[in-house]
Amino acid sequence: MITQALAIKEPGLTGLEEVEIGQLNDDELLVAVQVGGVCRGDVEVFKGDESVPTPYLGGHESAGTVLDVGAKVTRFKAGDNVAMLGDGRFRDLTRVKEAQAALLPAVIDDWSEWVIEPIACAVNGVDVANIRIDDAVGVVGLGYMGQLVTRTLAVTPVRSIAAFDIQPDALERAIESGADFAIRADQDVDEIERELEAKIFRRPMPESYVLPGLQNGPLDVVFETSGSAAGLRLASRLVRVGGMVIMFGHQRGLIEIDGTEWHLKGIHVVNGSPMSAENFHQMFYRAAAMVSAGRIKLGGLVTHSRPAAQAQEVFDASGKPGYVKGSVTFGDIAGVNS
Repeated sequence: MITQALAIKEPGLTGLEEVEIGQLNDDELLVAVQVGGVCRGDVEVFKGDESVPTPYLGGHESAGTVLDVGAKVTRFKAGDNVAMLGDGRFRDLTRVKEAQAALLPAVIDDWSEWVIEPIACAVNGVDVANIRIDDAVGVVGLGYMGQLVTRTLAVTPVRSIAAFDIQPDALERAIESGADFAIRADQDVDEIERELEAKIFRRPMPESYVLPGLQNGPLDVVFETSGSAAGLRLASRLVRVGGMVIMFGHQRGLIEIDGTEWHLKGIHVVNGSPMSAENFHQMFYRAAAMVSAGRIKLGGLVTHSRPAAQAQEVFDASGKPGYVKGSVTFGDIAGVNS
């Protein structure tokens, strides 16, 4: 069977290609893809990441409608809406293992609000943080993933969520996502801490625990979601003695950290990437259930969405002012509602 797929043909250029999808296996679903989220990884290939050859068939943040099921599939039927794991799903039709699919509501008005894989990453990051009742939590970096972490934290029993970024619109968006406070991150760190101190109650700490020259920050847990060295330094400064820093953002290559600060503050540094999950499929199922139940809402974050034939516009906009998240829509298969 032949289907149309969106490819990054070469750096800076997208286009459609015909690809063979093969025979449906007994443990698979045949799905008409309705939407695919544009991941930062897809954007990096588009911008010329030399480690990935082109043409590149991306798309691992997809959802769609089941057209057919294999003989051994028990959890799904034709007509079901599903979110999917797995790469290469920027295409009209795709085969997916039953274990890689999660059920979505029967009626979906805006498919861009049902890109589940990224929120599953946020759910996993919050899960590894072992959030406790009354924790004061910070999120440093408020791009798309930082907003998702904020929205996930908003349904946990934290006392407060403080959000940090250098962009005013990102700070405003964080308040809409559930943050209690939003603070500019491009000011002096002492001023950031004073502003934070005026907004939250600092957990008492015996003075003997705080060594001379080190700052006992006011936050119990800080998520570093910017993927920048500056963000990691700010997170390390704002966390309390014995607190936790979640390295959620992708820190690329070699980074410089203050080992003295980490050691003498007793900071618990935890990798919050999806690869830290013992079973990411379970995080995916949990995230889909939370979004389906309305506990976590994904609306308002996709700023650029186009049909596959016009995907070039989405990729061209990525990284420019006003861009938060992009998606590509499909759903042109006869008999499938988009």
